Amino acid sequence: MFHPDEEYLADVRSLQRYIQSELNVRDVILTSDETTAGVRYRAVADWAVLGRKLRNNLGKVKSALPGLSSDEVKSYTETGRLTVAGIELVEGDLVVQRYIEPPEGEDSGSYATQTDNDVVVRLDIQVHPELATEWLARELISRVQKLRKKAGLQATDDVEVYYKFEEGTGTDLRYAMREHAAIIERTVRSVPVDVSERRAGSNVIIEEEQEIAETKFLLSLVRS
Repeated sequence: MFHPDEEYLADVRSLQRYIQSELNVRDVILTSDETTAGVRYRAVADWAVLGRKLRNNLGKVKSALPGLSSDEVKSYTETGRLTVAGIELVEGDLVVQRYIEPPEGEDSGSYATQTDNDVVVRLDIQVHPELATEWLARELISRVQKLRKKAGLQATDDVEVYYKFEEGTGTDLRYAMREHAAIIERTVRSVPVDVSERRAGSNVIIEEEQEIAETKFLLSLVRS
């Protein structure tokens, strides 16, 4: 994410964990360095406003605007003046937009960008298998935490967690639990295991159906 003001970025940085959680992203990179971010400049105009100002010269400016270089438009933001097709424009005549141009040879379909003219966000939208697995683990943790809260458990209460998948389902979730067992145990104090391993007569505190990535399963908390 790019913004020219370091103070603005500091405010965003204070919300970084929340952003990562809500967007399900591993890393958030904040920068005010235009070169690093690949930020470019372009100018657009309110033709109704410029039409009244330029009259017969409107067509010249309209044709020339797309040909302005990024550096020329950036200079306009600094000086408030820009000559287009021999016609001088001043501050307020043009709206400057920041955007990201993909580096040469890079697949533009691997990311999405958005801007409000000041902030420019570039989001990696490629599917990374290792991140998908990590997301499944985090979703499972979230389900366990919500179930603990619903059962009125305290953070220090130890419980055993069990799951039950329909036959032929849950392969990806089981794999995620194995790969990220340490993170799961550190967060919810127990790694879920198959319900077939639950002792007969166990004290079930709460049991509910859950759904993650279109896979439905039963999740239960049992008194240790």
